[in-house]
Amino acid sequence: MRRGDWLVNREEYWYKIVEQQNTVIKTLFHGLNGSRILPINKWLKAEKKLVRDGTSKTYYESGWHIMPTYKECVEYLKVFQNLDTKKIMKCKAKDIRPKSHSRSNVYLADYILIEE
Repeated sequence: MRRGDWLVNREEYWYKIVEQQNTVIKTLFHGLNGSRILPINKWLKAEKKLVRDGTSKTYYESGWHIMPTYKECVEYLKVFQNLDTKKIMKCKAKDIRPKSHSRSNVYLADYILIEE
């Protein structure tokens, strides 16, 4: 399910894979202001900077990694080890763009809101 190569500006529901340690929700990749902890019930703005994937030489502008469907997250989880701490959470997202070099249907959002 591709939404096209355009910026989705309206607020929409998406899915995000996170790491959960007790009641703390953390991002899997790049953090926010030096921390991987994701506050709940608060709009979070991505730090926009050039980053690269750990296995790639491709640089891209950072954003929150999200996917359009729960099913796609389940499939994407197969690339991870240690699934005990991984969790799929529904989130609101705004200002969304495709992550063009991703092997999966991953998008990047400038803003996310993870609700309890």
